[in-house]
Amino acid sequence: MKDVLILSIPLAGMLLITYLMLQHFYNKSVDEKDKENNIEKIKTFFPLKIQAYERAILFLERIDPNNMIIRTHKSGMKASDLHRELLKIIREEYTHNMSQQIYINQESWKTLLNAKDETIQIINMSVNHLKQESSGIDLSAKIFEHIGKNKISPTESARNSIVKEFQSSVNK
Repeated sequence: MKDVLILSIPLAGMLLITYLMLQHFYNKSVDEKDKENNIEKIKTFFPLKIQAYERAILFLERIDPNNMIIRTHKSGMKASDLHRELLKIIREEYTHNMSQQIYINQESWKTLLNAKDETIQIINMSVNHLKQESSGIDLSAKIFEHIGKNKISPTESARNSIVKEFQSSVNK
């Protein structure tokens, strides 16, 4: 019995050491795999995130009233027609870009939505202050008047905020 005990103690010690070494190597292997997976995620996800922010900024540029009016207004256009076209552009641009919210910080997406809603509100308020037979030029002037009261358009404000948020997330 004494001999069995003398042999089993070193054997148990060796088994414990072997187990601990295997556990250590296994954990090290799992950590390395996790690091590789994280690097691969970054390689895949980061370009998509950059692209999403680029598209968000492009969306804001495309729905900026200054840019929309220049692209949309045609000579002799009525205010009601211009109003309809401006809202159509915003709706189409939003539909085209709404999937980008997956990659964008939630606060930035809310900022983008607020800018879109405020732009629509400015356009609607402007058309409501005009007579039905008003021209597209009258509507354009009224829109610019509303934006001028705020010193900065909602889209420009949102763009500045989103760029700042993106730059701070990159520098982390």
